[in-house]
Amino acid sequence: MASQPKRAPNFQALHSIIIFVFVIMILIPFVSSSDSAVAPASPATNSVAKQSEAVALLKWKASLDNQSQSLLSSWNETSHCTWVGIGCNHASKVTNLTLDSIGLRGTLSSLNFSSLPHLVKLDLSNNFIYGTIPSQIGSLSRLASLNASINHLSGTIPTDIGMLRSLVELDLSTNNLTGSIPASIENLRNLTMLYIYENSLSGSIPQGVGLLRSLTELILYKNNLMGSIPASIGNLTNLTALCLYENSLSGSIPQEVGLLRSLTNLELTANNLTGSIPTSIGNLTNLTMLYFHRNSLSGSIPQEVGLLRSLAKLVLYKNNLTGSIPASIGNLTNLTTLYLYENSLSGSIPQEVGLLRSLTGVALSTNDLTGSIPASIGNLTNLTGLYLYENSLSGSIPQEVGLLRSLTELILYKNNLRGSIPASIGNLTNLTALCLYENSLSGSIPQEVGLLRSLTGVALSMNDLTGSIPTSIGNLTNLTGLYLYENSLSGSIPQEVGLLRSLTDLALYKNSLTGSIPTSIWNLTNLTRNHLFFENKALVWVEVIELIKARVAFCVTRSGNGWVVWLLAVASYLRLIG
Repeated sequence: MASQPKRAPNFQALHSIIIFVFVIMILIPFVSSSDSAVAPASPATNSVAKQSEAVALLKWKASLDNQSQSLLSSWNETSHCTWVGIGCNHASKVTNLTLDSIGLRGTLSSLNFSSLPHLVKLDLSNNFIYGTIPSQIGSLSRLASLNASINHLSGTIPTDIGMLRSLVELDLSTNNLTGSIPASIENLRNLTMLYIYENSLSGSIPQGVGLLRSLTELILYKNNLMGSIPASIGNLTNLTALCLYENSLSGSIPQEVGLLRSLTNLELTANNLTGSIPTSIGNLTNLTMLYFHRNSLSGSIPQEVGLLRSLAKLVLYKNNLTGSIPASIGNLTNLTTLYLYENSLSGSIPQEVGLLRSLTGVALSTNDLTGSIPASIGNLTNLTGLYLYENSLSGSIPQEVGLLRSLTELILYKNNLRGSIPASIGNLTNLTALCLYENSLSGSIPQEVGLLRSLTGVALSMNDLTGSIPTSIGNLTNLTGLYLYENSLSGSIPQEVGLLRSLTDLALYKNSLTGSIPTSIWNLTNLTRNHLFFENKALVWVEVIELIKARVAFCVTRSGNGWVVWLLAVASYLRLIG
């Protein structure tokens, strides 16, 4: 078979390929050159941005006082990301400006916030920043934390604060801010903490605060806020702390407060709140602190308060509360403080109080309570203060009071208590104040009183006490006031009274004391008020007359401590003058 003839080469195609390769080889250097020219564009742009941030910060530094500028000595021509208080992201953009507690003094008026568009945290707290908050602060759209607390800022909170929609924490507390809380605050839907306490803000709490459903802490105390607590507050179901105390809020406590089941702190003290304590309060089972004192609340303490088993402090004093103390209070076994004084509560002290073994302070004074002091009070072995004065309590002081070995103050004056002072009182060796005056106590003062060596004040006056003043009284060397007047005490004044060298007040008048005045009384050089001798029946005055003669010159130089007045009074009583 004859072979096929060979195909001639395609010179035209080969020519085209050669031309294409040649063109590519020519273009490669130009493309490479072009790429190298474009590549630095991004760093150049970044450099301009960085320069803008640095310029803004340096301009603000220059506006501060000289001492503040020296505190920022690292703010110079070096990279601003190395400056004190400055934090940057991976692209060297300023994200954090943290200059708290370094003593800065100046204003914010020269700080160009728009030059810091990447700022996430701004902390200038605890400095001496004064002037107003610039409205330009609203340009910090990425800001999550703003803390300008403990400064001297004045003026109003700018409406533009509502533009900071990324804010999680806002703290403007402890400044001199005035005006109202701007309604635009309702835009801060990511806010978890709102602290504007200790300012001079006025107006009402805006209804829009109820839109801040992420809020966990709403702290507005110590302002001049007026109007009622908005019912919309019931929407803040994540709230753990609601502190509105020391304002001028009025109206009633809204039932909607009972929807705030996460609350641990509820503080509405020192306002003008009226109406009753809402029964819905029983829903707040996480509550540890309930402060409603110094308002004008009326009605009774709801039984539902007994559902608050986490409660540590129940403070309702200085209101117009009526009715009895609910027995359900016995459920509050974590309670450490029970202050219900200065109300119009009636009925007896429930035995269930004795179940509250964590109590350290019980103040039920200045009410209309009747009945006896329950013996179960002896269970409260952590108690340091027991204040039941100014009621109509009757019966005797229970022996069980001697079990309260942590007690420092036992204040039961102005009641109708009868019987003797229990000897078990001698167990209360931490006691500093024993006030039982204006009752109908009888019997003698127990010698065991002399065991209470920490006592600074003893007031047993205006009772029906008999017998002599115990010599053990001389052990009470910390005593500054001894009030035994208006009783039926007899016998002589013990020499041991001269051991009470800290004594400033000694009142023994209107008793049946006899015998001579102890010469040891001259040891009481701190005495400023002395009602020792008047209206006692048969004191022997010979020693006093001799002491007057011996001490007149001394007394003239010490007239400031009352000795001259005392001597003249004694002399007048003995008809020695004239």
